[in-house]
Amino acid sequence: MPASAATPVHDHLAWGIVGIYRGVQDETVYRRLDDGSDSQHAELEVTAERTLHPGEFYTLLPPANDIHFVKTVSKTPSVSIHLLANDTACVWRHKFDPLSGLVTPFRSGYANAPCPPEKAP
Repeated sequence: MPASAATPVHDHLAWGIVGIYRGVQDETVYRRLDDGSDSQHAELEVTAERTLHPGEFYTLLPPANDIHFVKTVSKTPSVSIHLLANDTACVWRHKFDPLSGLVTPFRSGYANAPCPPEKAP
C-alpha cells in the first residue's frame, strides 16, 4: 500500500495469515458485539491495535479475528503477503463503518480473472 494509504474496516470471511514484507503497517482489530442478524448494521468494538514491521505477521481467524483496518505508517509503501482460504477478490465481503454501524457488501476486485457476475447479497 502506498505511504499513508488505508483500507476500510473490512472482513475476509476466511482464515488467513498476513506477513509484512516491506514498510510498516498499523492494524486495528474489531469484533462484533451484535449477533449479525441485521445484514446492514453491526456494533463493533476495538480488540487490538498493533504496529507491524517487516518479518512480523498476524492471523485472520473468523469470526472473532476477521474484522480489521490497516494503514501504512511508514514513509515508504508497505508490502504484505496474504495467504487466505478463499478468493477474496470475488467473495462478497463486508465494509464496516464503526461510527454509524453501517455494513456494506463489497468485492475487493483484486483478481487476475473476472469474477462471476453475482449480485451483492
